[in-house]
Amino acid sequence: MVGRKTEKKRLRRSIGKIQTTLRLIRHWLILEQVEKINQMLRGHYNYYGMAGNLKSLYKVYQATDKYWHKMLGNRSRKGYVTWERYAQIKSWFPIVRPRISIPYKELKLYVIL
Repeated sequence: MVGRKTEKKRLRRSIGKIQTTLRLIRHWLILEQVEKINQMLRGHYNYYGMAGNLKSLYKVYQATDKYWHKMLGNRSRKGYVTWERYAQIKSWFPIVRPRISIPYKELKLYVIL
């Protein structure tokens, strides 16, 4: 059975929206940032989380992860957040991992003829 894949334009648009939001919330408390990031990612995973699309979901997760690290480093003049420090922050405040909401066996129910 063939799965589905997110179009390139939609993938770039989703990543761009997440990055714009991360720029806007960069000075919020880290707990509030994680709640907002997880809310956005959960919505994306629920909408695009069909069987065969895990690679695209993981691309969104990776882009969010890298950009959040960058934004945490840009919160003040004092500088950079190391990857070790970032891993520690992520262990305290984890980001939602990609997941498939519609598996292959249920995919045939969503086919439009």
